[in-house]
Amino acid sequence: MGRLLAVSDIHGYGHLLKELLNAAGYRAYRDQLVLLGDYVNKGPDSWGTLQLVDALTQQGAIALQGNNERKWLKCMQNSDSVSPDKIQFYRNFLDRLPLFFISESYLFVHAGIRPGVPLGFQTPEDLTEIRQPFLESPMDSRYTIIFGHTSTFRFHIPPWQIWSGDGKLGIDTGAGHGHFLTLVDLTNQVRWYVSVQQPLNIQFDSLLGNERYNSTRLT
Repeated sequence: MGRLLAVSDIHGYGHLLKELLNAAGYRAYRDQLVLLGDYVNKGPDSWGTLQLVDALTQQGAIALQGNNERKWLKCMQNSDSVSPDKIQFYRNFLDRLPLFFISESYLFVHAGIRPGVPLGFQTPEDLTEIRQPFLESPMDSRYTIIFGHTSTFRFHIPPWQIWSGDGKLGIDTGAGHGHFLTLVDLTNQVRWYVSVQQPLNIQFDSLLGNERYNSTRLT
């Protein structure tokens, strides 16, 4: 039986995602990998990261849209440094990505869901951009919601920690802000994480480390 793995907010650090997947012993034929969006912007290699995401999806990974992908869909045609064919290929690729994914008892989404609105009626903006209404409300849901978008340091916790509370698990540890990229194994409740400042030092521990954080107060 394979594992259920997830990572969010890669932000151009595709080379570090490769290292995390190698450290975790990821096997595409066995494990289900879910990528929660924001593959581009802020980091060193957006295009290379998109190529990696495309390759992973061809091997069976699920990739969701993030708000940064939706921004790219509007501005990629203005690029002078990339061929029109490449731009069109990735416009089509990003446009086809789903906005949420359900597996086992988990609902995966980039940013969260709007409380009180059925999943089928959520807007793309809700699913890729929402913050306070989702974070500050208890979820009446049969799923644990795995999300990114809001980096965990904004909850006044150490930037390498993930955040848990009210049926939600925030796994964006701030790679796009110079902090950490984290790969979580939901099956075994463990994780691998690496600082974008010290990329040779991959660390491994239990999914929530030694503490559980459930404050919803943001900076």
